[in-house]
Amino acid sequence: MNGIELARIVHDKNENIRMILLTAHGEFEFARQAIQYGVIDYILKPITREKIRLLNELLVRKQEQLMLRRKSYLTVWDAALKERLLQALKTGDRNTLDEFFQSSLFEELMNGSDCNPVGIQLINYLYAYLQDMNLDQQAISYSKNETMENFLDMTSRQEKMDYIITKFYDLLTSVSQQKSAHTDAIAAFAFRYIGEHYCEPDFNLSGLSYAMHVSLSHLSTVFKQTTGNNLSAYVTELRLEKARELLSDMQYSISEVSVLSGYSDAKYFAKLFKKKMGSTPSEYRNLIIQGGIDGN
Repeated sequence: MNGIELARIVHDKNENIRMILLTAHGEFEFARQAIQYGVIDYILKPITREKIRLLNELLVRKQEQLMLRRKSYLTVWDAALKERLLQALKTGDRNTLDEFFQSSLFEELMNGSDCNPVGIQLINYLYAYLQDMNLDQQAISYSKNETMENFLDMTSRQEKMDYIITKFYDLLTSVSQQKSAHTDAIAAFAFRYIGEHYCEPDFNLSGLSYAMHVSLSHLSTVFKQTTGNNLSAYVTELRLEKARELLSDMQYSISEVSVLSGYSDAKYFAKLFKKKMGSTPSEYRNLIIQGGIDGN
């Protein structure tokens, strides 16, 4: 068989094998056929020392490309990197993105022969995050296709690198702004709702989180981050402040003060009041009567 036939058989058995042919043919048709069977180059007879030197250089270059490709697949197609980048977007961790995009590894990958597949895979990771959010999936799909087309249309590798980096940081900024607006809105609603209902004996934090359609743990975390106050401690402070105000009005009994402050159990109210204020509600009222405390 001739060289082309051999290349075809090898390619059919394992299309990942790359070949360099030694041949007397130099026609375009020969080269075209050879390329489709995995032949990456060919050397024309007769052989000279210069051609052997060029062959050695070609083999070294192809080996370096192969190692870089293997490195890119081990890195960019690794689930650990995907998780690291997605987690950075979720938490607003700019340092992790800085570490990756400023690394020599990222520059090597984007300047290697796998620049396009590496870039496309990173874009896939970017949109994997967006798909987990409560957004219009059709709009996400359209945006993803447009982003990939824009990336592939770029001819400069530096332009491609800048494009990928910009896309990640733009999303990070957008997510941070949305989270900030989200947490501010949650805290504002919680303040308003608590102010309207904290005096009701059946008011509780579980009911508050239900009314806001968020989990109690998330609500507590957001409230603490936004205001610096513990949620349950904030409600207790409001109720005790109300109780002190009511205790200065002698028309209310201690039991009535308890209920109007949001506590249906007068004994629990008295115990909590003493723990926080250092005196029972009755003792506190007596001090007001005697002028020892300004009830106003």
